[in-house]
Amino acid sequence: MTREEADGPLDIILVTGDAYVDHPSWGVAAVGRWLEAHGFSVGVIAQPDWRDVESLRVLGRPRLFFGVTAGNMDTMVNKYTAARRIRTDDAYSPGGEPGRRPDRATIPYTALCKQAFKGIPVITGGVEASLRRFAHFDFWQEKIRGSILLEAKADLLVYGMGERAIIEIAERLAAGRSVRECRDIAGVAYPLGAKEAPPEGPNVIEVPSLGECRSDPRAFNQLTVHMYRESNPHCGRTLIQAHKNRWVVQNPPAHPLDTASLDRLHELPYQYGAHPCYRKPIPALQSIAGSVSVNRGCSGGCAFCALTIHQGKDVTSRSHESVVREVKKMRSRPGFKGIVSDLGGPTANMFHMNCKDERANQLCRRVSCLHPKRCKHYGTDHKPYLKLLREVREIPGIKRVYINSGIRYDLASLDSEFVEELAAHHTPGQLSVAPEHASPDALSMMKKPAIGYFSEFMDRFRKANDAAGREQFLVPYFQCAHPGTGPEACIELALYMKENGLRPRQVQMFMPTPATLATAMYVSGRDPYTKKPVFVAKGDRERSRQRALLFYWKREEWPHVREALKAWRRTDLIGRHPSSLVPPGPAFGAWTRRTKTRGKVRYDNHMGMKVERATRQEQQEESWEAIAVRP
Repeated sequence: MTREEADGPLDIILVTGDAYVDHPSWGVAAVGRWLEAHGFSVGVIAQPDWRDVESLRVLGRPRLFFGVTAGNMDTMVNKYTAARRIRTDDAYSPGGEPGRRPDRATIPYTALCKQAFKGIPVITGGVEASLRRFAHFDFWQEKIRGSILLEAKADLLVYGMGERAIIEIAERLAAGRSVRECRDIAGVAYPLGAKEAPPEGPNVIEVPSLGECRSDPRAFNQLTVHMYRESNPHCGRTLIQAHKNRWVVQNPPAHPLDTASLDRLHELPYQYGAHPCYRKPIPALQSIAGSVSVNRGCSGGCAFCALTIHQGKDVTSRSHESVVREVKKMRSRPGFKGIVSDLGGPTANMFHMNCKDERANQLCRRVSCLHPKRCKHYGTDHKPYLKLLREVREIPGIKRVYINSGIRYDLASLDSEFVEELAAHHTPGQLSVAPEHASPDALSMMKKPAIGYFSEFMDRFRKANDAAGREQFLVPYFQCAHPGTGPEACIELALYMKENGLRPRQVQMFMPTPATLATAMYVSGRDPYTKKPVFVAKGDRERSRQRALLFYWKREEWPHVREALKAWRRTDLIGRHPSSLVPPGPAFGAWTRRTKTRGKVRYDNHMGMKVERATRQEQQEESWEAIAVRP
């Protein structure tokens, strides 16, 4: 990160919006170590001053290229809440200090790189660039924006998990080939000038243009469907999109790393800490200290999640031997107390689960292996994961092995031992699961399993705790305002929560993020696949009503709940009988603020102020974290 640390000129310089932490969970660290392992010298410029070009010259001129990423999160998601308020902290900055990166950081960082050193190729990647590679909906501006590749004026964009593509690019440039000669690499998108013709052929699909997506929501739906249909690296085709007189070309996806390569990536010489230049801790590092990642990718295909389109539907898992070696090395880390805080991944119990029919997988274009029904070719064996858990917890010096990653409870129900072993050995007092909703219609739009699976899991987990003599809790994640979730669906969820005694302290409000199916529904008001209309809660009033209803049990929310129930003509749920949600009383909107003026109470609309800073309480209420409740 400094010229003193570099042994001469650097081959590649990576620019990131996060503070630099040398840990495989940081994309820039994983890519940097991967390049280093393939013989390239790499520098990192973390959180440069985007207003000063000199901040991009601190390591000199790279020999091959600049690599630019906004960081581990989309900049806008990192900075703003679902109510478009500025967050009070940034988990990826020293001391949690906010304001250390610009909005849509990929764009200004790329511009600075090009300004700092003329003629040096700039390659963008990471979550922000990957999910914004085509025309996309920007929730914070409420409009369709063009490809970030053209907005940033980058030479190439690496989408998805870019280890294969970035090595191929580096090797070609090192061999003296130009950046234009890297346009055929899998997993890469590139821009075409006004005088360049786009590729043609049976394996090239022209998706709706930027102009069509802006003028017709159905065209935006078509774009989203094409992105998902062509996300299988075995059969994906080239996609091209017109932006006025220019084109964005996306090559087919790169194949995911195999187990041996994933093992190698995770066993590179990471320091598992922040760079010594930082004087304050990095909150995101503290939250994953003691964790071990065992897989990547997710076969669930939830409509609101970008994992499928970024990491891929095929789950790649590490070998048992690699995970055990990493855990054994953890024992020598400073401050390690024998607790493995998480042995998991995007979905922990998908360890070594994948398609068992290679021929079927090479042709598959399904968004999800599990929805609406589990594919007959999808393997659901929990034995490899159970074996790994048992093996790791028997390592000398390891006191506890916990699972804090997501658990797919519909898969867990298929195994006769997993839930019982989870409760007895691997739950740190509370277990997080994400039923998301209770309404069949809402769950169908989310591509989540029926609520009956969660109810069954909840009952089984309770019995397993009783058998193990442990008092542990479930932390259910519920979501409001997701497309397809109307007033009746929201009421159905509130009644389910009341019937089952569930009182989560925080609820996630749906945030339309780039490239997800749910965002396409939010924009168009239609299911991208069936083309049927879906209810979309837009505006602070309707979104706030749904949020308030899920806190029906909190006295301070009662006026907001009454207002929602009156607006939805469900006053039968206001009363003192057992089936009521709230008792009688005053009603006013959750989107209004009570202020006193000369002894009178006035209600002012304030939720629409996009740059108003969120209070810590409001920010926590919109967090995914929740206080545990007894099932």
